[in-house]
Amino acid sequence: MQTEVLTSMAIGLPGQLADISNCQIDSYVNGSKQLDEVTITAADAATTVTINGTAFTVNVAAAAKTKAELVALLIAAINAGTQPVMASEGSATDKMYIRADVHGTAFTAVGTTNCTVAHVVLNEATIPFGVLVVQDKWSGLDKTAHLPSLTAEITTASVPLGVTVHTQALEQAIAGATNVGYPAFSSMSVLRRGRIYVQVENAVKAGDVPYVRFSAGVGEQLGSFRSDADTADASILPYSRFVTSAGAGGIAILEVNLP
Repeated sequence: MQTEVLTSMAIGLPGQLADISNCQIDSYVNGSKQLDEVTITAADAATTVTINGTAFTVNVAAAAKTKAELVALLIAAINAGTQPVMASEGSATDKMYIRADVHGTAFTAVGTTNCTVAHVVLNEATIPFGVLVVQDKWSGLDKTAHLPSLTAEITTASVPLGVTVHTQALEQAIAGATNVGYPAFSSMSVLRRGRIYVQVENAVKAGDVPYVRFSAGVGEQLGSFRSDADTADASILPYSRFVTSAGAGGIAILEVNLP
């Protein structure tokens, strides 16, 4: 009975459990290393990627080289350099990944010549409480997670891991502190099944299907919850619903039942 009273009031902090009697919590590491994907746009051409102002140029003479060969040359050049990144093969033969060496450290990569660069995982030194985190597929470690930056990371049933749970065990959790949440490479408690308080971006109603932000502008937070797609910046989270209503910026109870 007391649980139902608290549930109806929706007075918790973001990330606080709304029902401690019936939940599943797993542990994941904050693996938010920045990851960019480079795409080669033409074969047989000189190609340059610039990282933190340092240019890495291959095939200067524009000899006959396939896109896959250009990728291999760029990977070797970048990994032999001194920038704080590691390069590896990408999602296709014409693509490669550039990943930060250190969690929470940003870098700037530009496709200067014959290539383009797109963010895949954004740099996040701290993951807040009460936001969605997703499986990190690029670190090679099973128990790492990061904030979503692609719609497929939210809508694909096996990729969303759950909602970060509030804890007072961290110094950052003190009221009034900045960067409140889980620091880079720390262990995070993540709710996969159960009810949890979350702060919502816009007005939501009990029974609404939650949308999760994967593209954030100024003042917006990746992994936060709302009631619509915000044009094309948020996607529906499967196996979940709002249990209580709340106004924009308010606190609502979210129920998740992720597989």
